[in-house]
Amino acid sequence: MESYSSNNVTIIGLNSSSMNTYDPYDDPMNSFTNSTHPQFHPLATAPHPYPPTALAFSPTRLSESLQASSSSGQMVRTREMLATSSECIRLWDFAQGVAEDDRTSGFVTESRRLGLSQKGTSYQLVPRSQMANSKADYSAPLTSFSWSQLDPSLIVTSSIDTTCTVWDISSNSAITQLIAHDREVYDVCWSSASREIFASVGADGSVRMFDLRSLDHSTILYEAQGGPFQAGRNGVAPTPISPAGPGAAAPLLRLKFNPVDPNYIAVCSAVGTDVQLLDVRAPGVPIVELRAHQATVNGIAWSGDGNVLGTCGDDCQVLIWDLSGVPSLGGGPPPPQPNTRTTTPHTKTIRDPILAYTAPQEVNALTWSEANRDWVAIGLGRRIKCLKV
Repeated sequence: MESYSSNNVTIIGLNSSSMNTYDPYDDPMNSFTNSTHPQFHPLATAPHPYPPTALAFSPTRLSESLQASSSSGQMVRTREMLATSSECIRLWDFAQGVAEDDRTSGFVTESRRLGLSQKGTSYQLVPRSQMANSKADYSAPLTSFSWSQLDPSLIVTSSIDTTCTVWDISSNSAITQLIAHDREVYDVCWSSASREIFASVGADGSVRMFDLRSLDHSTILYEAQGGPFQAGRNGVAPTPISPAGPGAAAPLLRLKFNPVDPNYIAVCSAVGTDVQLLDVRAPGVPIVELRAHQATVNGIAWSGDGNVLGTCGDDCQVLIWDLSGVPSLGGGPPPPQPNTRTTTPHTKTIRDPILAYTAPQEVNALTWSEANRDWVAIGLGRRIKCLKV
């Protein structure tokens, strides 16, 4: 039996002032081992029963009732909440300035650590609660989750059992569960402008949008087409993830709503090298396809202003795309909806990213800094690296 005893969740810190003063473009070596680089250091850690499939901080400061912790120390100065997904959703408290009596196995401190604003500042990461299907003896593994930006008491999860579940973390209970796809659901994302609307992608190759006010139906925004699979790093095609059968749609892996204009969603396939940009007002055909990766795309992330998209993949590439010139994103009219009387909307192909970075190995994930939008963090192997855009 496989052991998961070595799995941990670790919070790492970086001195924000060093990020503001350090410019990698002034560093001719730009290597991992250069001692002038700002360094991450662990602030707190805690064991995790199974490998987490996703993790995220709460998008906003929660209300005082939600911020309350199982820890009763009087020395807690600030507290944030963290969520992770695996066989269930787990909530964690990450607290700064923990009283001596409240320190647990998740406590880490070092007065000389880079990133601490005060000597002796302490941090703690402690389990808060977990949410799972109480009506079943077995909970199907969760593949991802999304925290509502507008109502941080709501989390929606996706699962391999074809369902999406909306959770209320204030009561640790499920609000609703629905069969979202015909096969496994791989990712889910709340709309950036509504607490009722979310979208999901899955192994059936479709992008579906749901409204909590009307769950008797969903809107199919896009269905990926089957066909040739991605090329490998050296032009050799690897064995792909297979669709359900001949002619089946290619499975979709990730999706992200544009943070400024929720009419736009970026998606990528589990077996393809392209990234599609969809307009929810004109379902069926992408308005833009980004084509530059040479192997499977693993992650996508919008910048905070919604004009730039970052992508990463198995070709060891991190690509930055400027989409501000796309007429629809620039505030122009949406593309015409296809029907029997009009021509199918034209999909614009963009092949030239504005920036590119080649990593030493495959890049599995990336995210944009909310505090400093000039920085992107990427995950590769057992390492995390920050890139300045």
